Amino acid sequence: MTRDQAFSLTKVFGAKPQNWVTKQTDYLVVGLIETALGEEPITKKLLTGTPTISERDFLDWCQARLAQWSRSLGG
Repeated sequence: MTRDQAFSLTKVFGAKPQNWVTKQTDYLVVGLIETALGEEPITKKLLTGTPTISERDFLDWCQARLAQWSRSLGG
């Protein structure tokens, strides 16, 4: 998914997306990082010590939030 798509989903489900990592950042969603053969897949954001989750885990979280909403509506 694109960053814009992920930001839209994040907002819909009540989280606050941001383009940078701060002390208030709870999780960093990490998608595919393309590198040349033998190159380390690293960005400065990964060096902050902020907990990371995969794109798959992010989508699982979105599904869980949707199921929670559905239950609260009696569905």
